[in-house]
Amino acid sequence: MKKTHPRLKIFGIVTAGIIGVLAVFTYYAPELFIYPPLHRFQMSPKNILTGASISLIVEEHGSRLLPKIALTFDADMTPGMKFLLATGVVKSWYNREIEQTLDRAKIPATVFLGGLWTQTYPIEAKVLAADPLIEIGNHSYNHYAFTSTCFGLPFWSDVQDKTDDVAKAQDIITRITGVTPKYFRFPGGCFERVDLETVAKLGLTIVHWDVVADDGFNTDTDSVVRAVESQVQNGSIIVMHIHDGSYAPKTNDALLRIIPDLKKRGFQFVKISELLTDGE
Repeated sequence: MKKTHPRLKIFGIVTAGIIGVLAVFTYYAPELFIYPPLHRFQMSPKNILTGASISLIVEEHGSRLLPKIALTFDADMTPGMKFLLATGVVKSWYNREIEQTLDRAKIPATVFLGGLWTQTYPIEAKVLAADPLIEIGNHSYNHYAFTSTCFGLPFWSDVQDKTDDVAKAQDIITRITGVTPKYFRFPGGCFERVDLETVAKLGLTIVHWDVVADDGFNTDTDSVVRAVESQVQNGSIIVMHIHDGSYAPKTNDALLRIIPDLKKRGFQFVKISELLTDGE
């Protein structure tokens, strides 16, 4: 039997390795390279659901009569983000300083956990859920979008897949943290009317925002501060991110300025549950 030359074996192994790496990066390319820049143009849900009034279906804000506002943070993780973490490209997808900043200032907040994020950071998820200042929400399992055009995110097209994704996240978050979320936020803030019905059937209240902090992939602290302070009003729900690394590099720095500034303006920070029940 003819033996294969050692150099040919090495060449075959190297070639297979290169093909494998290229296949992985090709698979994750849309969410790793398209989603980040497009995410900077995140809008309010009214703009995403074109031509539809959703104020009676989606909670965008609380009472406009009371100076209460809610800080909310998304802790999401896509399979692509998990890949970057596993390969060491990213050191962490959790910025612990944000919780520490909130605790030191005694500021309540609501954190929307992704199921995959919770599986990856079970201890951190438990700590957040046990913090009396923190309220936990559901942010889907792997942050796949519910529409086909959502900042380049991978997406679900089948209603059952969407239902299973939300239910899976709900089960994982409940099992790991001991807290059952009452609120849900769509990945990327993108949805269609059928998606509202899907989530409602699972008994979850849909929460979005009326203030986009623009902290995602933003290295300019001043612009994050301006984005929040120029938009905030009575009842506002502010959307930010609790990631570490390039996905939300200046969130904590901005919080250190936003919190005292808004306090001076007379605003009181509350959890989503309090914001939505006040003024009823």
